[in-house]
Amino acid sequence: MDSSQLTQTINSDTALHQLIGQHVEYLHKHYEIVDLLLEENQIILSAESEEDLQEDCYGRAHRMVPCRLSLRFRDEHGQPTHIWDELLFIDRS
Repeated sequence: MDSSQLTQTINSDTALHQLIGQHVEYLHKHYEIVDLLLEENQIILSAESEEDLQEDCYGRAHRMVPCRLSLRFRDEHGQPTHIWDELLFIDRS
């Protein structure tokens, strides 16, 4: 994604929502964009192959779930963060 596309995406909530479902590579691991938290400027990635042990409400190991990352996609001034340099969009069509 070039800088003008990135700026347009960052400034448009609609464009950001269109990223949900996209497959990406981040730090040499494959993820899917599964959610956006616009109020916190965070993008949620779910790992395609790694799993974490999820605890129940009592802190006991309960089940295996995909590893998730929450990354800040824009700073407090609305500017893109460094994660955009590390995200590689994968075309699965």
